[in-house]
Amino acid sequence: MSLLPPTRALLVFLNRHPDVRARIAALPDATLLYAGRLMQPAWKEIEDWRQQLPQLKTKKTLPDVLQAIRLTGQPHPNLLAWAQSLDALQPWKANGFIAWRALSGIFASNAKGSVSFVVGSGVTRDEKVFAATEVSVLLRNPQVDEITRDLLAYYQRCLQAGRSDLCVSYVSA
Repeated sequence: MSLLPPTRALLVFLNRHPDVRARIAALPDATLLYAGRLMQPAWKEIEDWRQQLPQLKTKKTLPDVLQAIRLTGQPHPNLLAWAQSLDALQPWKANGFIAWRALSGIFASNAKGSVSFVVGSGVTRDEKVFAATEVSVLLRNPQVDEITRDLLAYYQRCLQAGRSDLCVSYVSA
């Protein structure tokens, strides 16, 4: 399957703008990744937890970062709106999933220090960007701290064993 023009446009834009790729990052020790479902989807859990846990208020998810990257002369006002516009394209795996994998890979490759994550059940390489991209990119990222690396190595072993029935979270202080 080939990419549809809107997906290709985003990927070409990212390729041509290293300055934008560099901004797809959280501050050191502030990257927060998520996937799957706990009692509710992980992103909703994070929204609820942010109201109660002060340490989560300083963490940034990929959508937080993308929303802050304003665009001029592009089809959308910010990178988040652009990425979300691709979610409706079919087939999704050949468009939206590919776009989110690219953005998530950039986010993970720019992470520094401790990386927090909230991962629920049902996270497989075929369905979730965390398993398909972020784990391997973070494990190759030399700027990620040792605790994060150890926890991700465990999670990667679970993925390799075909285990998607576990919930793993780590929120650094």
